Amino acid sequence: MKIIITLIAVLVAYLVSFVIQPASSAGTFSGLILPIAIIFAAVFGLLAGIAISRRERLKQEVATELNKIRRIYHLGKNLGTAPYLRSWFTDLHGFIYDYLGSFGKFDFSDYEKGNALFRRIAYHVYTLPELHEVKEQVLYDELLEATAEVSNARQKITTLLRNRYASSHWFELAVLVILFTVSVVLGMADSVLARVLTANLLAAGYVLALTFLFHDFWTKPAERRLADEYVRNIARLELRRG
Repeated sequence: MKIIITLIAVLVAYLVSFVIQPASSAGTFSGLILPIAIIFAAVFGLLAGIAISRRERLKQEVATELNKIRRIYHLGKNLGTAPYLRSWFTDLHGFIYDYLGSFGKFDFSDYEKGNALFRRIAYHVYTLPELHEVKEQVLYDELLEATAEVSNARQKITTLLRNRYASSHWFELAVLVILFTVSVVLGMADSVLARVLTANLLAAGYVLALTFLFHDFWTKPAERRLADEYVRNIARLELRRG
């Protein structure tokens, strides 16, 4: 789908360049066309870079959260080998299962719906009964650290999701694209070479603008795939409900 949209954007750039008649045979602002294109391309590139960086950081935090949840499970499982902690681990097992499984019911855009379920995990970790051995205390300290890291990752994920561009920003981007197109076309000279150059400049700007769009706007399938990462952790941890 992204490839098709990108090809359409390139086609539009060439249609604009070869259909619209230039203001004059030499181009009204032919000497400014390259600086204008560079300025707009820099703006589009900056926006695209921000969107790409935010999306990559989001994915990294998701990976961190899932990694630390697996650590919580394994640490809890080791602690649960003690008979007096077996019941505590059974409950932890269930809370982790419920949290990860909840992502099968909603898309990643509804990430905060899992807040209450994660709090059950965190609160349960703090209710661990009095420990009897030094080894158990070491495991519990690591468990507390892993829980804190998950909480930190979840906060970052929430912040990154909230920092997506609003509809007003999309309007501003559309205006920028229009201004970019008009500015470049006004500087176009009436020759095949000039039209091809203009088309390439427009296409480059459109592709950068689309890069921003693709990385800031998440489609439903993309959100579903990210949510499925949580569900797949159930199988990785061999979690089962009896």
